[in-house]
Amino acid sequence: MMPGWERWAVSELPLLVLAAIGAHLVSSAGQTLLHRWLGHRRWAGRFFRNHINFHHAYYARGHMTSAVYRGEEGNNTPFFLIPVLLAGSGLFFLLPHELFAAAALGGAASFAAHVYFDKVYHVSGTPLGRFAWFRRKQQLHFVHHLHANSNFAVIDFFWDRLLGTYRAPDEDAPERPQAAARPTRRAMLVAALRR
Repeated sequence: MMPGWERWAVSELPLLVLAAIGAHLVSSAGQTLLHRWLGHRRWAGRFFRNHINFHHAYYARGHMTSAVYRGEEGNNTPFFLIPVLLAGSGLFFLLPHELFAAAALGGAASFAAHVYFDKVYHVSGTPLGRFAWFRRKQQLHFVHHLHANSNFAVIDFFWDRLLGTYRAPDEDAPERPQAAARPTRRAMLVAALRR
């Protein structure tokens, strides 16, 4: 017979971790969809104007980063808390308290991570720049600033693949000239004899 904490770790912990991961995925999908529908559609009024006139104006072609983040004015992030809080209050009455706590922590951590990454992508010399995974996500985010109809996600870009809005950074790169093939010994000998 297992002690109480071991039984809890085997039976309850995976469910709590799953609730936290599920909350992150819902939060991530919500961020991507709200960004697409409110931040890039004229009918969204104030949300659209705030996003385009501030965030996309500060960080556009030629100046994607700055020494400090310059996008607090016109920030739509506080408005994204409204659906998060509405969904959270509904979950409070639907889920057992332990699952609600795990989902709330997962959702809060996801929301904080989205806010943090959206800012740090635009700060030059960020310590995260030493990691390849960060540079890749930063490139994908910069593609969004160059092509506003693509890459709406901030962290999980698989949502853009599912929505058909994904665009790889490599699609913008100019074609590199092919390096000349290294001549063979025979070709070098023939060229030398012709001189």
